[in-house]
Amino acid sequence: MFAKLKKKIAEEAATAPRTGVRMPRSYSKESITSVGADSGDDFASDGSSSRDDLSSQILRRNDQIRKLEAKLSDYAEQLRLMQKTKDKLEIALEKHQDSSMRKLQDQNETHQANRAKMAEGMALALDKKDQEWMERISTLEQEKASLSVRLDEMMEQSLTLFQKRDDLDELEGFQQQELAKVKHMLLSKEEQLVQQERKLKPETESDGKERAQEGRGERQERPDRIFTELTLGPTPGPNTTVTNTSDLNDSREINFEYLKHVVLKFMSSREAEAYQLIRAVSVLLNFTGEEEDMLKQTLEYKMSWFGSKPSLKGIVRPSVSGAPAHWS
Repeated sequence: MFAKLKKKIAEEAATAPRTGVRMPRSYSKESITSVGADSGDDFASDGSSSRDDLSSQILRRNDQIRKLEAKLSDYAEQLRLMQKTKDKLEIALEKHQDSSMRKLQDQNETHQANRAKMAEGMALALDKKDQEWMERISTLEQEKASLSVRLDEMMEQSLTLFQKRDDLDELEGFQQQELAKVKHMLLSKEEQLVQQERKLKPETESDGKERAQEGRGERQERPDRIFTELTLGPTPGPNTTVTNTSDLNDSREINFEYLKHVVLKFMSSREAEAYQLIRAVSVLLNFTGEEEDMLKQTLEYKMSWFGSKPSLKGIVRPSVSGAPAHWS
């Protein structure tokens, strides 16, 4: 705005009439009068101009001065207005700056509060997550401990089952050995019976044939009958045992067939069926009560999942050669 004012003053100064001496823009009325007086002196000294010309020249200069003073007054008013506008603008700018600073400060405080609140919320969320993870870890640790206990129990059961299987394998091997010994004993008994039959051969051939036919019939009937009586009937008393023993002693061939039949039936049956044949085997092989109990305990151990293996030590068993031997 001041640049426009300076430009306007320069243009008006350029259009003003140029007579005599160039008057500066800042000259006052007194300076102009003094200049006119000086020029009048010059005119008087020279004698080339009249008093009227001087008066007209002074009037023109006075008009120019009035015009310049009016313009200067306008410029001063404009400057005052501009200064007032400037002051208003400075006040408005200061107010705007203050408002902006307050808004910026408020925004900064709000931002700091939001950051603090967000940080607090994040801290609470992290604490909650940490607590949840700690609870999950604790739960997993408990499950791990429970699974470890179950694993130990299962390992113990597996070891027990493996021990059970080893014991069963050992019992089966023992049964195979005993079966081989019984077979060997039966063969020896059979040879003895054959020798005794040769010694006791009847004098007449007809009597021998008749006895052979009767013996074959009895061999076919009596083993099953006696086997059924021993397994399904009541426990025989002393008289019955003596009677059965005497009947078996009457015919050694029938005794051998019956013994062979019962032993094979006992060895080929399952544990539950073999348990019913213990009494018959004990009678035929002359087992003591302790040996019979040992046989029952062995079968009960094989039929059960758990339990202790029966001890076979200290029980005397007859050997094939006739000399007593202990179970090992």
